[in-house]
Amino acid sequence: MTLPFRSPHLSRRTVVTGLLAATAVLPAVPALAKPSILHPEAYSDPPAAPVVLPTWRRNAIPVAFNETRPKIAVVVDDMGVMHPHTERVVALPGPLTLSWFPFAPNLPEQVAYAATRGHEATLHMPMQSFSNSTAQTGPDPLRIDLPPAVNLARLRAALDVVPNTVGLNNHMGSVATRDAGLMDIVAAEARDRGMLFLDSVTIPHSVALARAEIAGVPAAARDVFIDHTAAPGDIREQLIEIEETARRLGYAIAIGHPRTNTIDALEAWLPTLAAKGFVLWPISATVALRNRIDLTVTV
Repeated sequence: MTLPFRSPHLSRRTVVTGLLAATAVLPAVPALAKPSILHPEAYSDPPAAPVVLPTWRRNAIPVAFNETRPKIAVVVDDMGVMHPHTERVVALPGPLTLSWFPFAPNLPEQVAYAATRGHEATLHMPMQSFSNSTAQTGPDPLRIDLPPAVNLARLRAALDVVPNTVGLNNHMGSVATRDAGLMDIVAAEARDRGMLFLDSVTIPHSVALARAEIAGVPAAARDVFIDHTAAPGDIREQLIEIEETARRLGYAIAIGHPRTNTIDALEAWLPTLAAKGFVLWPISATVALRNRIDLTVTV
């Protein structure tokens, strides 16, 4: 709009009249709509963001968390390499927790098939042992003489290659798990990925569990080794020890390996647990129980 030029010959009334006339031709500006009491959603808060559970809970095998019977978690390490034994373990009644080597072939297929049989998955992370030999640990173990960046890269690569895990436990590690700095690297990565940690306790004075707890990682330690020797009689004695531990503590975490005598013993023993008053649980539920994490709460 061009304002009228005010000359000395125009009166004040003439100018005001012209302004009003020009304004009248402008389009009307609609009034801002006000929320109606008939639509209370106009006053409500925006919807809350969906709850995102940590990785270990998303990948966990569901359980009846109000279970009152003593719980037994059986972890089978060294999975994925010896295929005939791996297949026998996967065929066992579950839920078991199967801990997979990161260097095993065809991991997505193997882990997925085990999941269809009701088993949970963890990473079996190679760590430096007293033997100082990769013949025992496998390739790319975590080592106390490596720079932190190298150990972190190895850990991340291993975690990335085993799918749908709830967390990790150590393979070997009689040297590595005594080093607080190295275990802090493991704990921090587990925490950042929302994973749990199980200390295999390959040496009594391991600091791995303590460092995980300090970092706020849901964690636990192995109670019983099923097959510290391969003798069938020794294995049967360890199975009795598992039962006694579960009755005493309310739960027991046992670790075994995909070996012929161990699998033979598990095939005979696992089907008897319910009649003896025990319940077979995955490691995720047992870690939750130990850390007083209520799995029925989702927020």
